[in-house]
Amino acid sequence: MLSPFVWQGSLLRRARLVHADGVVYCAGVKALAVEGDVGALAQRLAGPALVRLSSALWRWRGGKRESRPDVLGIAVRFRASEEATPVASDRDQDLIFLSARRFALLPIALFTTKTRDFLDNDYYAQLPFDVADFGRAEFRMVPLRAKTVEGNRLDRLERAAASGLALLRLEVRRGRRARWMAVADIELYEPVDIDQNALRFDPFRTGRGIVPRGLLQATRLATYAASYLGRTLGAPGTRGRARGTRRGGRER
Repeated sequence: MLSPFVWQGSLLRRARLVHADGVVYCAGVKALAVEGDVGALAQRLAGPALVRLSSALWRWRGGKRESRPDVLGIAVRFRASEEATPVASDRDQDLIFLSARRFALLPIALFTTKTRDFLDNDYYAQLPFDVADFGRAEFRMVPLRAKTVEGNRLDRLERAAASGLALLRLEVRRGRRARWMAVADIELYEPVDIDQNALRFDPFRTGRGIVPRGLLQATRLATYAASYLGRTLGAPGTRGRARGTRRGGRER
């Protein structure tokens, strides 16, 4: 029922209906947990990653709209290789986070999200998952770095990454009343030149054993596909804001 509206909106916008503009970073995932079922999960996720950071409602327009009420999002692809490509492999895993604790709290998050800085918010995966050898799980990401105060949010993010301070800690818990447990640290290295129109994050890309569960998760199958179809028809071959660089002599 929702997918035709998502398809039409993406077609008219010539981009994703939400989170239209973003920046993509290559990243590295370092396992923190070493023992037990959390340690097994951490080891599966360790390695290279692609991370897309975006705002939900407003187009970028040079940062002129970043002070408006909005929700920020982070999409992570845990990669099987270091190649910066929009093409996913069978072993890749996608996780998508918003600066809101629950979908029901999105109207509140529009006014509580600190839209001027990606690394000044906590991000939640919203809905539950079934994790291999772990069971039912919820995920969040918490930034770990000192604030910067100058420039727009893309400039702040790039400076933080260049200084080795763009760090996000991935945490997991078994239910709303359970404690959060550290899984891995995700370090953003640098922005990469990639076709964001072709870069398709999918909650049902489950190469590391993290599988969405529940009715609300199931609705994402059709709506995400509709968004991809709409934007590819509306704006074929376009690229998002990103820049290609090298780090330590290696392409990422």
